[in-house]
Amino acid sequence: LFFFFFFKQKTAYEILSGLVGSEMCIRDRVSTQSTWGLMQDKVLNKDTIGKNVKNAEYAIRGYIVQRADEITEQMAKGQKMPFKKLLYCNIGNPLSLGQPTYTFDREVVACCMNPILLDSPSISVDAKDRAKTLLKSVDYPHGLGAYTSSPGLKVVRESIKRYIEERDGYPCDINNLFLANGASDAVQTIFTVLLTDPKDGILIPIPQYPLYSALISLLNGTPVPYYLNESKGWALDMEDLSANYKKAQDLGIKVKAIVVINPGNPTGQVMSKKNLEDIAKFCYEHKIIILADEVYQKNIYGSTPFVSMKKVIHDLGAPWNTCELVSFHSTSKGFLGECGLRGGYMELDNIDPYAQGQILKLRTITLCPNTVGQLTAELMTNPPKEGVNTPACVELYKKETELIYGGLKKRSKLLTEKLNTIPGIKANELEGAMYSFPSVFLTESAIKAAKAKGIAPDALYCCEALEETGIVMVPGSGFKQREGTFHFRITNLIFQTEEFDVALDAFKEFNKKFFAKYPQLIGLTLHNCNCLLYTSDAADEGLGVDLGGRR
Repeated sequence: LFFFFFFKQKTAYEILSGLVGSEMCIRDRVSTQSTWGLMQDKVLNKDTIGKNVKNAEYAIRGYIVQRADEITEQMAKGQKMPFKKLLYCNIGNPLSLGQPTYTFDREVVACCMNPILLDSPSISVDAKDRAKTLLKSVDYPHGLGAYTSSPGLKVVRESIKRYIEERDGYPCDINNLFLANGASDAVQTIFTVLLTDPKDGILIPIPQYPLYSALISLLNGTPVPYYLNESKGWALDMEDLSANYKKAQDLGIKVKAIVVINPGNPTGQVMSKKNLEDIAKFCYEHKIIILADEVYQKNIYGSTPFVSMKKVIHDLGAPWNTCELVSFHSTSKGFLGECGLRGGYMELDNIDPYAQGQILKLRTITLCPNTVGQLTAELMTNPPKEGVNTPACVELYKKETELIYGGLKKRSKLLTEKLNTIPGIKANELEGAMYSFPSVFLTESAIKAAKAKGIAPDALYCCEALEETGIVMVPGSGFKQREGTFHFRITNLIFQTEEFDVALDAFKEFNKKFFAKYPQLIGLTLHNCNCLLYTSDAADEGLGVDLGGRR
């Protein structure tokens, strides 16, 4: 079946090959035959691990990152590399790349976890007042270390309710809110409820965030791809969506839901309200649940504003405002970037009461989300405000926001501009989120070299870039992509803009060497572009030929 072949029918070696990129990165994952024999005596081994676990892939933490970690250890032991340090541009983990935290947020969390700090003169009055309010609501004398209710603290959900109502202009029922250990945790809950049979399908965008295909594999469902249009800024193509939905139906797959990632990951686009309305109407017509991944809703750098899917369906009015919808948000993204604190939530809209009861039952199995993550979700949705907090507190929060947002916006523009000066690369505008997902137009010799190694061509590119520049990226093959196209994902999160600029210059130099190593210009049919490609006789001189034939 098309969808099974597209996602599932891969050997373990082929899966590994999709994550590594050069002979420097390919390592023998099995030590010796005798050791393998001993391992076969273990209860849990290659043959006994569930096949769904083996089928699941998560390229963002794949082998290239493992190789980067090895390089870190080698450098710590004094081994010289062509770069001074590694830059982990593979994942949206802002604090690890220098982004500062909010003073108010950290003070509140500290006081809630250790109430003795409420007497400390180093903690602001505003933070103490918020911490007292939160602690009073739960009546925990020694801080928030106890279990909470399974949906999460009521005081936190009340803040989220107000945030959603202010954002969208429509009511939010606190009983429809479930706190979670990050958005991923909430997504897993919903997928567990949805997928009951191998022929249960979920529409996912291609390119996609690997969480979705991994969870579908784990839960033995079927991913149904729909392709975003790269030539139109990664916009949704409704004809493609309809065609792939029909293909799935013809194969006997019951499509239950669609994942909509807005702003896009890995593609960095912000979806237009018209695109979102088209999705809502399509889902109403075909009785499909909408799963709205909106964790980057604050990361907007272009002219297209973020509009939530909830606002879209309610603005449309009847009958589309009855669409079944689950929306996800996280403290890991936006301006907080508190990935390790694992805070997030989901809101259910128009979900059957019995189904909602089963979702609650699932959440009770894990007792409750962690309390620090819950606090962070409250702080994300209820920041200091004029008329509520002191002017000093509000001013500091605004200053910290401007520093973080200003840097993200500046680097998003820098990244797009720099990438588009590099021969063989074409990047769409980074409108939102934290990533660019440019095309890299690999030569036939590079593709053949990758094929000879049994690896994905863009993985070859990314791993050689790692070895030469120290920049850690994710190959486009890890996100799925149209056949015959190659990409990579790179973040805009290096907090020191000057350092990021220097790294991109080093990347440009690497690219020149790569195309000199793998020459031979081939015809490109993806879409019109102005990017240059080095020819074998011009690479050493830094000359190039663009698709229009100009020197």
